[in-house]
Amino acid sequence: MQMVVAYNAAGDPEYIGRARPGAVSSAGEWQIAKVGYDASRNVTSLTFAAGVNDYTKVWDNRGTYTYS
Repeated sequence: MQMVVAYNAAGDPEYIGRARPGAVSSAGEWQIAKVGYDASRNVTSLTFAAGVNDYTKVWDNRGTYTYS
């Protein structure tokens, strides 16, 4: 399993992606979660791209998905 993290402007993790070893970021083989924070920058939630935790999303498109 490989994991990648994208950070927001404040330096906090914003997206976490997981895929099988060797998967490329442009392939629909990723599970992508978005990290939610409260006003004190404490993690409060993890929501998934398109509301599913399947390994079917494209990491390069993480900003275009709806998360729930």
